[in-house]
Amino acid sequence: MKNLLIFLVFGFMFTGNIAFSQVENVHLSWDGENKRMTQTTLTVTWSNVIPYNGKIRYGIKQTELNQTSKPVKKNYSKELGTNVYTAQLQNLQPNTKYFYQCGSENGEWSEVFSFSTAPPLGNREKFVVGIWGDTQNNGENKKFEVTKVIIEKMIKNQMNFTIHMGDIVENGSIVESWKDFFKTTQPLNSLHPFMPVTGNHDVCNDANNQIFQEPFPVFHDLFNLPKNNTDYSFDYGNAHFVALSSGHAKGVEEAGNSNYRYSIDSPEYRWLEKDLKRASKNKKIDWIIVYMHHPLISYGWSHVKGWQERIMPLINKYKIDLALAGHRHVYERHKAMQEMKILDQENFNLYDKPNGIVYITNGTSGGSPQGVGGSAIPSMLYTSPERMYNYSLMTIEGKNLLFEVFDKEGQKIDFFEIEK
Repeated sequence: MKNLLIFLVFGFMFTGNIAFSQVENVHLSWDGENKRMTQTTLTVTWSNVIPYNGKIRYGIKQTELNQTSKPVKKNYSKELGTNVYTAQLQNLQPNTKYFYQCGSENGEWSEVFSFSTAPPLGNREKFVVGIWGDTQNNGENKKFEVTKVIIEKMIKNQMNFTIHMGDIVENGSIVESWKDFFKTTQPLNSLHPFMPVTGNHDVCNDANNQIFQEPFPVFHDLFNLPKNNTDYSFDYGNAHFVALSSGHAKGVEEAGNSNYRYSIDSPEYRWLEKDLKRASKNKKIDWIIVYMHHPLISYGWSHVKGWQERIMPLINKYKIDLALAGHRHVYERHKAMQEMKILDQENFNLYDKPNGIVYITNGTSGGSPQGVGGSAIPSMLYTSPERMYNYSLMTIEGKNLLFEVFDKEGQKIDFFEIEK
């Protein structure tokens, strides 16, 4: 009888753990150097406290998930105190919607999510990119309450993937912040590949640390992005996207430190020049869009002269179309600029075949909104008239780009088009 009671107690404890264990932090990304990775692959990352043999089952019909991923990489993260699972789905069909679940035959399965692969390179059909950033958990966003509201608005739109301008969390060394972020954003990131850059709050700010300006170990446990997780590029349709990590640019400059990222002839600088050169020669690419955390053109304290001096010559040389940034928690839009020359613009909402680069500071999707100002800057076309949270949607169709900006309530506050 005593043995039976022991068996029942331990059996209950075991099944209870199974019952309460769940698939968490599901997010999608692209990971690799394959030029067709957005068309034929997708990486799924999730976590679960139970160390099982993970699996993805997927298919083109929600009721027939008859394909399985293999292998699934399992990594116990000491930082997170849980198991992180990663599966790269390969040999997918371009321009196709898939349904998937992650989990284990012997454990718990997630709900059924979906995603769509990219069309073939050069395809000029419409696609939509969700743009957000500075979700850091401070002020009224301590538990990502504001970010949750932004997510609920974004998810109502048909999007193909999202790009994030950095400062994902307030302090990258605090593991709980990453857990809270991925828990909050799973409804969005489980459906659309999440392709962020790092901000100064996401990386080590200690100049004496060997990982200065690099993400903390927990970041590498959670993210599966191309190249080194921080600086990478990818193609989607007729557009080329380039993600740049600006590190702790402002802190480096204020300290009089010469340890800038993208200093001339650094490995990352050489990579960027090679990447932009290749994209600019590709006749299937109509658009080159660069995104980063620290803005190249901005009002006030956000401006980092050294960062501007290192990046602008390259992006002007290869005639990129759009430079997106975060850091300053105010939405700003500037006239097109050729090097430092401000180009005339007749239509407030239309850049008509501009012979220059359009610069955008994307504001904040969670971190405390900052003071307004800058309307008197000669290049400024629009800056937020009041403190506000925001997100954006960018629609590319052929040689037309539409950029729409919304506040936390989903009201459109600005828009513009670029005609090639």
